[in-house]
Amino acid sequence: MKKALAIIFDLDGTLLNTDLLIQKTFEHVFEKYKPGYTLSKEEHLSFLGPTLTATFERYFPENMIEELIEYYREYNHAHHEDYVTIYPTVKETLESLKKDNYPLAVVTTKSTHAAYLGLELFDITKYFDIVLGMEDVKNVKPDPEGIKKAMETMKCSNAIYVGDNQTDIQAGKNAEIYTAGVKWSPKGTSAMESLHPDFMIDRMDDILKLIERID
Repeated sequence: MKKALAIIFDLDGTLLNTDLLIQKTFEHVFEKYKPGYTLSKEEHLSFLGPTLTATFERYFPENMIEELIEYYREYNHAHHEDYVTIYPTVKETLESLKKDNYPLAVVTTKSTHAAYLGLELFDITKYFDIVLGMEDVKNVKPDPEGIKKAMETMKCSNAIYVGDNQTDIQAGKNAEIYTAGVKWSPKGTSAMESLHPDFMIDRMDDILKLIERID
């Protein structure tokens, strides 16, 4: 029998370490479209979380955005195996949660296709009841649409959203569910903690003890 509490995860920076892939992909794009421009460490960190559209609009005119995204995705999708890793204890945690019949979902602002590329790379797609990318919603995080859609699909009235970004905590709060911030975010935790998430976790398997307190 399915548990009543759903555990919903962000993807990049939460389940998978895609930081190097994102960095290399943006450098690839800027090399072609803004030659000679060097991205700072702060700029690279600012790219983690927002949609590609929101990021590219900071640097390029609107009529170029579609072309930039296509160029970004072509490189990004081809290099998952080169640069993406899975965070410690993620696979074991998902396996344990699945075994205990918790409904599991991914809600991400990246494309659905790219989300599946990462999940398949580490053979963890099988643990999730639903995976929602940016094409599956009208409004991305911090809007709660994706979280609410996942909960409706899994027929759950209670959930916890686990993420590495300010927008993740905002989305969870907007959905009126529990929120958990991960401490391994390269952006640090101060922005997340300023929003007062219900929990902060040091490693993914902390979730297993945490949910016992709220389920």
